[in-house]
Amino acid sequence: MGFASASTDGGLPAGNGKDSSIPTDLSWALSDENNVNWQLLENYASKATNDMAMIGQQIIKSYYNKSASYSYFAGCSGGGRQGLLMAQKFPDVFDGILAVSPAINMPAFIPAGQWASLVMREIGFFPSPCEIKAFTQEAVKACDHLDGVEDGIISYPDSCHVKATDFVGKNYTCDGVQKAFTASSAQVIQAAWSGSRSVSERYGWYGVNKDASIGASYVSTECSANITCHSSGSDLFGSWLKYLVAKDSTFSSSNMTRNEFFEALHTSIADYTSMLATNDPDLSKFKANGGKMITWHGLADEVIPPNGTVAYYDEVLKNDPNAHDFYRFFEAPGVGHCYGGLGPCPNGAMSQLIEWVEKDHAPSVLHATKGNNNTERALCPYPLQQKFIGGDPRNATSFTCAKRY
Repeated sequence: MGFASASTDGGLPAGNGKDSSIPTDLSWALSDENNVNWQLLENYASKATNDMAMIGQQIIKSYYNKSASYSYFAGCSGGGRQGLLMAQKFPDVFDGILAVSPAINMPAFIPAGQWASLVMREIGFFPSPCEIKAFTQEAVKACDHLDGVEDGIISYPDSCHVKATDFVGKNYTCDGVQKAFTASSAQVIQAAWSGSRSVSERYGWYGVNKDASIGASYVSTECSANITCHSSGSDLFGSWLKYLVAKDSTFSSSNMTRNEFFEALHTSIADYTSMLATNDPDLSKFKANGGKMITWHGLADEVIPPNGTVAYYDEVLKNDPNAHDFYRFFEAPGVGHCYGGLGPCPNGAMSQLIEWVEKDHAPSVLHATKGNNNTERALCPYPLQQKFIGGDPRNATSFTCAKRY
């Protein structure tokens, strides 16, 4: 089996004085102060991905004097969004698409990622990285057992109802020093878990699950030698607000009020949804062309809230109750953004996609492994979820797929 492959820089060539290789640097999005570079944004949003596919297929045909037997796309995060883009807007280009942890609903989830930082500034308290990690550890202890196996993974996040305030006053240890969780820290941590809310409790966007490493993204802080801590923020979240919402390279979100935050969030959604949300649930043309697609998302994703992907797939099923016949979604408990975390990762998903496209062997599960502890799991197609039935929890055969609790 031979492959010819292609990739794209998103239509953002380096060398223009702006580092487009770093996804958190959005300075390229302004053509000049107060003006969005719509051409580059369109390149990034859709044009570059489709052009890559068209040019790649033309080169293959020219070189081999025949077209490729099959065409596939695989990507994670921004690449996952590109995969869904191709299924939605260019449904006849790829036979199979693997869209992992897709960055769909970008105009909502990226600016909403500033929420916990805003709460920290609002109350004037910044928990230390050690305390942030300790909150996560306590949440895992509280909810790890829900699937019948204590393995450091929250497999049923929807059933994990603990709140950060439940741990206030409880002791934890940092660098050998015993401390107690504070109410202020709990307020910040809960902001990351619950997602953004306006003064009137109006919903903004989903939070991350409780086993996500939020200290690397949503609640990022740094502390000096005298234990004075401050927000270190996320380059991605702040950059979006600076260049695409404020359209001002000197803008800082550090002084935003809660109302200003929600105004910015809703401006982002209004201005960029049509170009960048990539959340159209109508995949009928992709289905009609015989396309097959697999999406999996790590439930411990610390960058893109997995509930956004769950909500999208629910909309796909509402639009087409039989979408399972050509598009399957799998949740990966304990897996971080694209990889990492304590959970087994479905590294063979591309092979299973090829089997589906070329031999009509639809994946009843996704095979997932974790090499450092020889753990195997069979990830279940949504809405089913893993259920422990006994035996060695490192073996996939010790689990079955069951209805959600």
